[in-house]
Amino acid sequence: MEKARIILALDKILPINLLKDFTTHINKIKISYVTLLEGGLGYLKDIRKLDWDEIIFDLKLADIDSTMISIVKNLEQFADSYISHSFIGYEGALDKLKNYLDSRNKGLYLVLSMSHKGWNDDYYKYLKSIVNVTKPKGIVVGATKPLMLKLARSDFPNTIIISPGVGVQGAKIGEAICNGADYEIIGRSIYDSGEPLKTLIEFIDNQKVTINECKVRQT
Repeated sequence: MEKARIILALDKILPINLLKDFTTHINKIKISYVTLLEGGLGYLKDIRKLDWDEIIFDLKLADIDSTMISIVKNLEQFADSYISHSFIGYEGALDKLKNYLDSRNKGLYLVLSMSHKGWNDDYYKYLKSIVNVTKPKGIVVGATKPLMLKLARSDFPNTIIISPGVGVQGAKIGEAICNGADYEIIGRSIYDSGEPLKTLIEFIDNQKVTINECKVRQT
C-alpha cells in the first residue's frame, strides 16, 4: 500500500496503539522537544519499534558543531534524521554536524523558510548559500509560503522539501505539494480533532483531491 505524502508532527503524547494505526497510512513522523521531554526515552523506544520509514527529530539545532554532535549522539538510536537551522552557518557548525551524520547514516534537514508570520525571508539568499554548501537530505519550507516553496523547488530541484503549516496555521492540505513540496507536515489538526485516525484519513483523501486538481490546472 502506497503511503500518503504526510508527516505526522508529534508534539504531544499519543497512545502507541494509535500511532501504530497511523503507520498503516503514513510512514514518516516528526518528533519535537515536547514529545522528547514529556515522553522520555521509554516512549521514544516504543515509537522506534513501530513501522516508520523515517523518524525525524525536530530539534531546530542551532549551536557550534561539538554541542550539536553531542545532542544527536545521545538520540541517534531513536532517530533517522534531524532538523537544524541553517542560519548558524557552515564552518564550525553544519560542516562537522553533516559529516558526523553522514558517518552514522543519518539525514539532515535545514530550515529555509519557517511557516509563521514573523519569519523574515529577506535572509533567503544567505540561507540558500548555506544549503548549497551543506548539501542536506532535505529542506524545510512553510506551506503558508507558496512563493517561497516555488522558489525553493526551482533552486533545489533534487532536494526533498518538507512543509509544515498545514491546518491550524492556515495552509490547505495538498497545496504545498502543488507548489513543490514532497511532504506536508500536520500535527494539531490531527491529534486535537477528537478523532485523530479518522481525521488523518480525511486529510489523506483531501490531499489526493487537491493534488489531482493541481495537475489539471497545470495541463
